[in-house]
Amino acid sequence: MPRVSAASMDFNGKSAVVTGGGNGIGRALCLALAGEGVNVAVADIDAAAADAVADEARRAGVEAMGVAADVTDESSVDVLADAAWDAFGGVDILVNNAGIMPAVAPLAATGAADFDWVFAVNVRGAMNGIRAFVPRFIASGRDSRVVNTASEHALGVPHIGGGLYTASKHALLGLSDVLRREVPAHVRVSVLCPGIVASTLWRASERRQDAYGGPAPASGAAGAFMEQVGMPAGEVAARAVEGIRTGEFYIVTHSHAVDIAQARWMELETAFATQAPRREGDAKYDLEPVMRQLVGQPAPQRGVGS
Repeated sequence: MPRVSAASMDFNGKSAVVTGGGNGIGRALCLALAGEGVNVAVADIDAAAADAVADEARRAGVEAMGVAADVTDESSVDVLADAAWDAFGGVDILVNNAGIMPAVAPLAATGAADFDWVFAVNVRGAMNGIRAFVPRFIASGRDSRVVNTASEHALGVPHIGGGLYTASKHALLGLSDVLRREVPAHVRVSVLCPGIVASTLWRASERRQDAYGGPAPASGAAGAFMEQVGMPAGEVAARAVEGIRTGEFYIVTHSHAVDIAQARWMELETAFATQAPRREGDAKYDLEPVMRQLVGQPAPQRGVGS
């Protein structure tokens, strides 16, 4: 796939909304963006945490506000969008960063409540953000950015005991890949795929909504260890901000993950070579040109999109 170039965004005076902004990567992103002159709406299910990060962001000389928001609730995200537009006069950057990970458990032993919770936050939460913000971005005609925080898991990490988390991050990659082809050129879409980060992701169950079983103890020593050994959230945020600036689709932060992605591709390449090698005329089954014929649109160069 060819790399798509884009003009860099001038951050100064722009405004951003970051969900899950009260801690971890979200907090670091809010502060990094504020340091670039971006006004920030810090959204989090923990109102006190959102307000605290907004206070920190204001020290960079930008406007900032904390907003209590539950990304699983579409109306809550709509209120967030309205509040940000009212406060800043517009929004240029949306970071769908809110995410959770349940306690490690084999898939076959995973309960329905955990399944619903993970996908409600990690996937439906991003979709609620897309529905609330992207139509406004399109209508504005302004250079805009949408960033969905996935994980190196989306690139091919089969997290043993973390199947729900892994599946939800694959879903975010799929959503992002389609979205970038559906929006006009002035709306750039990115998917952030970090590895282990020093964050409190492992304590997400302490803030679990009542609809998904209510608060529960954190996932334990393994999670605390990951927080100790993970990449500092500020380092992840710095790399993410640069990817947002330049409009990269994949924003990657942990260099070892390239080996994971390559291993996945090699396995796929072998599977195709032995089971479905290229043959003359096989393009007639290619879904993309078939669908474009159906709607009467010319086929674009493969891999080129916003």
